Amino acid sequence: MTSHILGIDLGGTKVLAAVLDRDGNIVARARAKTRGWRDDEEVFHTITQTGHRALEKAAVDQDHLAAVGIGAPGPIDFDTGCIIETANLNFKNFPLGPRVAEEFGRPTILENDVNAGVYGELKSGAAQGARDVLGVFVGTGIGGGLILNGALYRGFSKGAGEIGHMIVESGGPRCGCGNRGCLEAVASRTAITRDIRKAIKQGYRGTVSKRLSSDTDQLSGKDLKAAYDSGDELVKRIMHRAARMIGIGIGSLLNVLGLELVVLGGGVVEAFGDDFVVRVERSARDIAFEINSRDAKITRAALGDDAGVIGSAMLAREALIRNAERQS
Repeated sequence: MTSHILGIDLGGTKVLAAVLDRDGNIVARARAKTRGWRDDEEVFHTITQTGHRALEKAAVDQDHLAAVGIGAPGPIDFDTGCIIETANLNFKNFPLGPRVAEEFGRPTILENDVNAGVYGELKSGAAQGARDVLGVFVGTGIGGGLILNGALYRGFSKGAGEIGHMIVESGGPRCGCGNRGCLEAVASRTAITRDIRKAIKQGYRGTVSKRLSSDTDQLSGKDLKAAYDSGDELVKRIMHRAARMIGIGIGSLLNVLGLELVVLGGGVVEAFGDDFVVRVERSARDIAFEINSRDAKITRAALGDDAGVIGSAMLAREALIRNAERQS
C-alpha cells in the first residue's frame, strides 16, 4: 500500500489540497476559491475537485492513496465526521468525512481546521518540541487550537480551542456565530474590512479607499499591509486595535492555561509579520500575570498555508497506524 496521504484544508476563502509522502514532505498542491456563500453541495464539489487536482499533479492514482485528512472550520462531530455548523460557510450537520471517504474510496478523518494547523506546526513547524501550545490563526475569521501535554486537546465537548469566539468586547459587533463582541467580530480580516468600509461610508478618504470598491467583498492581507505601509491612518488605527484585542484574548488564556508557547498564523499575520506579532505580544503580556507570561514565548507560525494540510495529513496517517495496531 502506498504511503501517500491527501491533506485538505477548507477555509472561508480558499480550499488547499496537498499530497504528502511517507516522510511528511509535500509532493504537490492544488487550490481553489471556496466561495463560501454557495450551498453546501457546490462547496463540497470544489473540495473534491481540488483534491483530485492535487493527486493528478503528484501523479498518485486515487487507488494508491492511503488515506485522506481534512481540516474544516466550525464545531466537528468526530464520531460521525460531520461539520455541525460553520460561521463562514453554509454547512450544517453536513457529513463531510463520510462523503469525502466515499469520493476517494479511502479512510478519511475530519478535524477542526485550526486544530489541524496547530498540529502541523507541532509536527513540522514553529511548535516542534513544545508541549503546551496555543495556536491562533487570523484570517477570514480567527481560529484557535490547543496542544496540552504534547497532544491535541479537544476537551470533554470535543470543541475546545475556539478562541475566536471568546467575548472580548461586551455588546460589541455581531459575530457570524450570532453572539456580540467575539474576538473574531472585532479583529479578524472580515471585521477589519467591515470597520474600514464603515469609515469610508462616513466620509473617510485614504489610500485604502481605492482598494475597497463597492463590489470588493474583503480586503486581502496584502491590501491591508500596502495601505498600512503607505501611512493610511485609518488602517493603522484599526490594525493596532486588532492586535491589541488579539493580545487581550491571548493574555487571558496565558493566565488560564499557563502556556509554554503561542503560535500566531493566518493571512493577516503573514502579511504584517513581526510588527503585528510584537503588538499582540505586548498586549498579551500586559494582561497576563508575570508568572504566566515570563517564560512563555509568542512567535509566528512557520508553515504558512501548508500548516493545515500537513496537520490533517499527519492526523490521518496516525489514525491509520492506530487502526493497524488494533488489528494486529
